[in-house]
Amino acid sequence: MTLRRSLLACLVALLLAAPVCALDPLPDPLSGPLTGDGAMAMAPDLPPVPSPREQADMRDAWLAERLDTLLPKLMRRHGVDMWVLVAREYLEDPVMATMFNATSMRARRRTILVFHDRGEGRGVERLTVSRYGMGDMFEPSWTPEEQPDQWARLAEIVAERDPATIALNISPRSAFADGLTRSQHEALVSALPDRYRTRIEDAHPLAISWLETRLPAEVDVYKTIVRTAHAIIGEALSDAVIRPGVTTADDVRWWYRDRVARLGLDVWFHPSVAVQREGADGFLTDGT
Repeated sequence: MTLRRSLLACLVALLLAAPVCALDPLPDPLSGPLTGDGAMAMAPDLPPVPSPREQADMRDAWLAERLDTLLPKLMRRHGVDMWVLVAREYLEDPVMATMFNATSMRARRRTILVFHDRGEGRGVERLTVSRYGMGDMFEPSWTPEEQPDQWARLAEIVAERDPATIALNISPRSAFADGLTRSQHEALVSALPDRYRTRIEDAHPLAISWLETRLPAEVDVYKTIVRTAHAIIGEALSDAVIRPGVTTADDVRWWYRDRVARLGLDVWFHPSVAVQREGADGFLTDGT
């Protein structure tokens, strides 16, 4: 998960439990320190948000370490000899989306990634079967001028390595492990010789383990991400933002969106804000 998505996952989760009274006309979120008796009572100082370049450096360092150290352990834990990820441009597999370095960013045309466990002490081979490179994270393994058919080249790679198991992201149990679309699955299976089709298995355990496992360096930064979310929420619920009886819950939702955007971040979901009032049942989602 990226730094940006991690922050907003925290923010959205915390917003679900955040009651609010009202909100002032939107102040400039970056105009300086908050004022007022209760302005900072609930808000820690906002940590500096890394620049896009700084975030890219962090993400690439994490990705390199995850691919070098974490992935081999996970493949062996789950008994996977080969893991194949396929995605087309504009529709990235949720797992593949975490495999791009900061400048690759997205699938191009069709991107195929192959992970092959060469055995204990030999590491996991990382190949990209695509027209465009993936930085230095993956070894380019397809030359269209020599083999015009991308699927045929993938079949050659599989046959050359003869894996006992081939894991694909085709899980009925989780969307996060079900990113291989039907058309690409059919094309992949059709390209393989019969003997390899029977070796295909659901990559669900491996895919989920990859997504849910955090390096110590990631966990350390996550503390700052949570503090950032707390700072934004605390600011929103302070008298620097809220005017009782005037501001609506929807005003606060859009204040969050504006604040987050001005920090150069994104929201994962539209923020959830509701009013709790003495004598009223439940949550009021539209009131002041």
